[in-house]
Amino acid sequence: MRLFAGRLSLVLSAVVPVALAAQAKPEAPNFNVLTVYRETVKPGKGAAHDEHEAAWARAVAAAKPAAPMLAMIAMSGAPENWYMSAYPTWADYEKANKAGETPALAAIQKQFSSMEGDYLSDGRLMVLTFREDLSFGGPDDLPSSRYFSVTRISVRPGQNAGYEENRKMVKAAHESAKLTDKYSMWQAAAGAPAGTYFLFVARKSLAEIDEGATIHGDAYQAALGGPEAQKKMAANASAAIISSQADHFAFAPQQSYVPPEWVTADPGYWKHKPAVKKAP
Repeated sequence: MRLFAGRLSLVLSAVVPVALAAQAKPEAPNFNVLTVYRETVKPGKGAAHDEHEAAWARAVAAAKPAAPMLAMIAMSGAPENWYMSAYPTWADYEKANKAGETPALAAIQKQFSSMEGDYLSDGRLMVLTFREDLSFGGPDDLPSSRYFSVTRISVRPGQNAGYEENRKMVKAAHESAKLTDKYSMWQAAAGAPAGTYFLFVARKSLAEIDEGATIHGDAYQAALGGPEAQKKMAANASAAIISSQADHFAFAPQQSYVPPEWVTADPGYWKHKPAVKKAP
């Protein structure tokens, strides 16, 4: 975990608080900068690392951090933990970093970061920017979600236009068919190779994956433009995409520090549990 430059709100505060649901809904904050700190956990160190991170999160939350953070743990792929926060602009990201440079938070950073080497084989920060033109469905209900499906796409140099043309066709088809699923697209701005995109899908249950074939059925296929359009998309993908990998992540509430309204909405899930005292 990193205190300042590590952490989603992708939509963290973009969700209307429950208490306001029956009132006129305020406009959701426009988050455009997402920081993702990826930690690769050493074999056999998962449980100890999770306990370490939970203690770190409790300490940070008690010290009132400048920005919320959502943690999640990989269920597939490399043994990674991701720690994410989002900001309206780069200037807001900078302000949050400076606001976090308090003596209390600095002491917490020093205390816990010094032990990271015991648990991790790698750690790196990525900064992503939101691509609204490639996204669909609006903000997710993250307080009620429990998982993210994340697809990482690597695009060949000079081939971004072809890849983005495909994604715009996908978005247009979703809009035309009035589909119910949502996704957000982010593009790497720092900390990952140029031409790297991330597709996020929030899920309340992994059972939602079973619905994919039904949601993207005949109406969606027709909205894409039929066989000719799909042939064009296949050609674009072949020319543009180096690789694509989908992984699933489970939220880690005990390693997160989320907005108070999330805790109010579901305290049994989001509220930090007290540390378990170890027997002497």
